[in-house]
Amino acid sequence: MNKQMPFVRLLLVVLLASSSTAVFAENKMWKLLNDMNHALETGNYQGTFVFIHDGIVEAMQIVHGYSDYGVREKLVSLTGDAREVIRDKDVLTCIWPKDRLVVIETARAGHGLPSALLENLEQLALRYKLKESGSSRIAGFSCKIVRFEPLDAYRYGHELCINTKFGMLLKSRTFDVEGETIESMMFTSFRLLEDVPDSMFEYSASLKDYTWKTAGPGLNGEMQPDRAWKIRNLPPGFSLSSVTRRLMSASKNPVQHIVLTDGLASVSVFISKVDDPKHIYQGAHNRGVINAYARDLNRHQITVIGEVPKNTVKSIGESVFYSSQ
Repeated sequence: MNKQMPFVRLLLVVLLASSSTAVFAENKMWKLLNDMNHALETGNYQGTFVFIHDGIVEAMQIVHGYSDYGVREKLVSLTGDAREVIRDKDVLTCIWPKDRLVVIETARAGHGLPSALLENLEQLALRYKLKESGSSRIAGFSCKIVRFEPLDAYRYGHELCINTKFGMLLKSRTFDVEGETIESMMFTSFRLLEDVPDSMFEYSASLKDYTWKTAGPGLNGEMQPDRAWKIRNLPPGFSLSSVTRRLMSASKNPVQHIVLTDGLASVSVFISKVDDPKHIYQGAHNRGVINAYARDLNRHQITVIGEVPKNTVKSIGESVFYSSQ
């Protein structure tokens, strides 16, 4: 598993709406969610928050800025191994002082603060029960609590505490169908900024003697997907979002990437040919809300990763097959 995933994903639970249908136009909860999505992406702010998963507590600092240029963001760990992630519009720089390593990759949905948006609220209501659950006070600010309760065991639930004045998410909790907490995030300090100077996004230390690596597409970039790869039985409520295929710098064989979503949770399916069967990984892996399942199919590595329960990724992984018909 990619060791930087838990750090750059951080506020993963907030995949929220930027537009609503007439049915929800006057609903205060949906307005609050829309305001939050806008604040997370276009706000200027900084703060410190704790991120709790698998019995581990991580403290982190965040600086976020937005302008006509685009989104800029800096995340710095305050506990554990020193690490730093800087998002500059479409470029993500991950710095690991312990390994004296810098990794550059293309910023995409799911890195740093959330950017995926709900498109079909009526469909979402078939899989989650949305309700307001009182109020709280976080980092000195009052906030309203909104819950997405899962209606089956194929997905997690989410509880969000959102400030009603400026729309910022101040606390979140991800829970299973029994209501047990899997992962949580809470700001301990937060403040809005008039503007964010460039100096706030600079590296914290000199990177002169570091090793620099680039992760992402190879020189040939995108390729036509192999449409013969299919998924036999999708979990209820999940549908195909996108299919891409590209050469990656870490492998000479193309990687097909299939994205599935239920409107809130997303699952990625990666498929690649493996020349040496000794390099094929099989089995399950878990970290916080992230579950992964891998298997071999005719010397092709099938890997399913998603913010969903382990049985969901396994069901999807076992349903992948190849058919040219």
